[in-house]
Amino acid sequence: MYKKLKKQNGEKFAQVIRNFHNGLLEIPDIDVILRHAGREAEPLLPYLMTLLASNDDTPAHAPSDPFVLLEQAGYDAFYADTLEKQNSIKPYFARGELLCTFNDHARYKNYHIVHAVRKDVDRIKRKDFKGREQRQDEYGTSVISIQMLKKGGFISIKNRYNHAVSGCDNTFNSNPDNIIQGLSAALKDRFNVEFSATGSALPEGFVLMGNQIFKYHQEQNNVYYGDQAWTENGRIHTVDKAAGDALFDGFLFDNKTKTLKKIDPADNDSFAYDFNCCYGGNPALTVKSGNLYLGDEILIGAEQSRIKTLYLPGFTTMGHGCLFNAGALTRFDAPALTTMGNYCLHNAPALTDFNAPALTTMGSSCLRNALALTRFDAPALTAMGSHCLYNAPALTRFARPALSKTRRLLKRMGF
Repeated sequence: MYKKLKKQNGEKFAQVIRNFHNGLLEIPDIDVILRHAGREAEPLLPYLMTLLASNDDTPAHAPSDPFVLLEQAGYDAFYADTLEKQNSIKPYFARGELLCTFNDHARYKNYHIVHAVRKDVDRIKRKDFKGREQRQDEYGTSVISIQMLKKGGFISIKNRYNHAVSGCDNTFNSNPDNIIQGLSAALKDRFNVEFSATGSALPEGFVLMGNQIFKYHQEQNNVYYGDQAWTENGRIHTVDKAAGDALFDGFLFDNKTKTLKKIDPADNDSFAYDFNCCYGGNPALTVKSGNLYLGDEILIGAEQSRIKTLYLPGFTTMGHGCLFNAGALTRFDAPALTTMGNYCLHNAPALTDFNAPALTTMGSSCLRNALALTRFDAPALTAMGSHCLYNAPALTRFARPALSKTRRLLKRMGF
């Protein structure tokens, strides 16, 4: 088994497992469990030790009613088996922190959803936690959504902050027993599903799919994206690298058609459409070392399936929401780009350089969260919507546009 792990996850990974406790190598199907767990073993050791101990969260006595247990824990809970019920808790969420669930009209069809609202929820105000948000503070856990895949193998507990805090979809470590003891067994019995809920939680950035540990860098709409793999509805999908395909954040490059495809059809990001309008079907598109080339030029530079650099000389237009979440992007170059719709590069916290010399029009909320941005070069810019560069504290170079109504923005930014 050591040799299997060495080949699959790397020598250091296998050594850490063996040296920590040799019995870990004896866990049944340990190679399958760790197939998508990445190459760092240390964060996983506490969880793996619970597997070795064969801890069972199922009590010996008959399971209780989950709704009675949640009431004992201080919640009013109900089963959301219609779209109306699924979205009924929406008023409890602050603007900008809405659950992705509310945009998924089929979520209740694929998941058993139990919403739970604290009995004293009206007392718990968002403003009282501004600037000191914690995933499991009183506000975050005052409204929770327990979502269990109907075919089994996956559970997620979401809270009131949504993506305003990290690991928002893993509240209570997605173990119902951390809400009140016995709730895991009660939910399994009530809805006739199976999911793993061990005493030791997986660290942030890992999720259980059945009995497999999956390392991911982004979650959206219950889709988890990792290195050349993603999960959807409890199933792990791996990229066919032998066919020349590759994953770039939430976009799959199909080498057969030479196009980008969105993994999640419900995602409103226009990047795949915009890219295909410029480059789709071009036979010169190829994947090398995880990067997407056009001939000898790297269009999409990536590390572990995360987009790091973009050089898009053919781009003239970015549609609404293009590259809305570009969490790992550091450099953006689009020399022919003239128009950006609303919400382009909305969340680009690692971006340092933005270069679009032909850009004339920028919609609202573009580059809204560009925390690391230092250089913004768009000398032809003549129209900029509201809330662009709203949170760009590191900006030192702004190639100024000739637009009078933007002068207030420039003054606020110190230019």
